[in-house]
Amino acid sequence: MSEWQLVRHPDLEGARPHIIEVERPVGGWHELSDEEMALREESIRQSTTLEALRDEPNVRAYRDYYWRQGIDPTKKRPSAEALSRRVLQGKALPRINKIVDIYNLVSAEHRIAIGGYSGPALTDLGGNNLINFRPSKAGEEFLGIGMKEAIQLTGREQVLASGGTVFALFPYRDAWQTRIRGDDEFAVFMLEEVPGIQMQSIVAVEECLRSELNRST
Repeated sequence: MSEWQLVRHPDLEGARPHIIEVERPVGGWHELSDEEMALREESIRQSTTLEALRDEPNVRAYRDYYWRQGIDPTKKRPSAEALSRRVLQGKALPRINKIVDIYNLVSAEHRIAIGGYSGPALTDLGGNNLINFRPSKAGEEFLGIGMKEAIQLTGREQVLASGGTVFALFPYRDAWQTRIRGDDEFAVFMLEEVPGIQMQSIVAVEECLRSELNRST
């Protein structure tokens, strides 16, 4: 297992991505059955309403953080809120691959934003397991998952970078280059802590994520 080190720029005090790594189990990554997914989605629907969701402490913390960064959270919703809202609207979570399906579900259940990355792809960036959490540099390029072409950053975004490559816009968009493929040898996750998120929420999500990903197939 690799040792990852986060270096946070002094201008970004108050937010902190917590890094965890999970290796592929001997029997392969666990796959959520349609039945289990449906049951847990129904549990989310029973836990709250659309109206109450936005005022839950974790959801409110991300919303407030977005506003402070100049991002309207009603137009670009925090990922955990967006996933939870989807379920509360009666829709199923998207099925992407074994790993992404699990961390999306955990995120929706706990209302904690999670960034997920292919461990080998992240290592290939050449950063020697050093991740920088810093303001972007004007002119840096970023190709996010779902984007048709790369965008140029303005210098105002908060980014995660390794080996000089930006692989995430904190805390809402991950890069195509380091996306989880589904059969990855290991995966790296960022549990997105911002002001207002209690550490016990981060710890609970880490424990849940590790447990879910290490289940026998």
